[in-house]
Amino acid sequence: MYRKLAGFTLLAVVITGCGVPGGPPDTQGTEGTGFRPVDANAALLWDRQTLETAELIGQIADEFNSSRNGMPVKVEHLGGYTDINRKVSVSIQARTLPAMAVGYESMTSEYARARAVVPLDPYIEDPEIGMSEEDLADFFPGMLQSNIYPQLDGGMYSFPFTKSVLMMYFNKRVLRAAGIESPPKTWDEFLAQCRQIKERTGVSAYAVDIDCSTLDGMIYSMGGELVRDTESLFDQPPTIRLFELLATLAKEDLAYRIQPGTYDDREEFARDRAAFFFRSSSHRPYTAALFGANTDDWGMAMIPQANPEAPVTVLYGGNICVFRTTQEHERTAWEFIKHFTSPEISVRWALGSGYLPIRKSAASHPDMQAFFEQWEFNRAAFDCLPYARPEPNLVGWQEVRTLVERAAAEVMNGLKEPAQAAEALKRQADAAIAAAR
Repeated sequence: MYRKLAGFTLLAVVITGCGVPGGPPDTQGTEGTGFRPVDANAALLWDRQTLETAELIGQIADEFNSSRNGMPVKVEHLGGYTDINRKVSVSIQARTLPAMAVGYESMTSEYARARAVVPLDPYIEDPEIGMSEEDLADFFPGMLQSNIYPQLDGGMYSFPFTKSVLMMYFNKRVLRAAGIESPPKTWDEFLAQCRQIKERTGVSAYAVDIDCSTLDGMIYSMGGELVRDTESLFDQPPTIRLFELLATLAKEDLAYRIQPGTYDDREEFARDRAAFFFRSSSHRPYTAALFGANTDDWGMAMIPQANPEAPVTVLYGGNICVFRTTQEHERTAWEFIKHFTSPEISVRWALGSGYLPIRKSAASHPDMQAFFEQWEFNRAAFDCLPYARPEPNLVGWQEVRTLVERAAAEVMNGLKEPAQAAEALKRQADAAIAAAR
């Protein structure tokens, strides 16, 4: 597999058994590992989708089941990513697991430490049910790279599933009222526009959802990195600049925090009580529903940059991992993953859910072309994919996510100065990573 990936991954990978460090070398036929399937007769998928997207993934699973003989796939919805992570962690202790679950890379790292997930490399390379070189080359590089775990013998322990990129949403009505013709391209322009909006309209321009992925994307866009090997880089100038920006926005009443765990930023934005919010590109259809036919009143763009000539945003969203239960459950799970990420289903899922297609070839699909032509910003997120960078998949990063959000909140609340917060975050993050190894 990694000969196939060599053209676009920086990781030097040697596959020697593909187990977790110190773990068993077997990758298939895992009966006897101690993990029992939750449902002995179906490959259960623990998922987070709701409403229309839940219905769509259910339809795709039903079609998959009807197209083949053998064990069926059954989708079960357990809440958000954190809810699923909590349920999987408890289930690992109980030694009873589903066939597969969605989650972030940091969550998969935790499951792998418990030897609960299988590497997907043998399935990808399988001559009967695997993927060809052409298939692998059709995925955006960052999506595959983020699922290769250097701390876990370089194995691919999860696969891209429901992916998106961080975008800036801008309200044209508020911008026009402030005398601004176009959204900002740099962070200096962003701060200047927030000040102009406040001065001319009285609106606090930015409704802030403190989320680690958003903050990571901002650090990237300011020219920063998050880690080097297993050491965090939060004490570097880009993180300090981000915290300085957040502190300034809060002190000058140019931004305000929304209630955690809500989508109040999206609601405030649609009511002209904010000019900007930063969220996943998957928020596009929900925002469109709030604005209705007023498509000329809002838009989406690449987040502001330190250097617009070298743009960067963050790639995030759910991956899917397969748990060590039985060979039949594992094989069925992999075959469903392959089906769900096929070119046709990738386009169908993107159009029906608001997530991005994970295949490059999707751009030339007639249905996707028609979608791009419907509205000038429908293509904005797709065009950001070549510049999207994944977040770290280090063991311990799940705890680091909480630390990042806490540090940003302390800065906005005036409890810590930016440089002080960045230095403390670096120490805490390094300690969390070290403790998890």
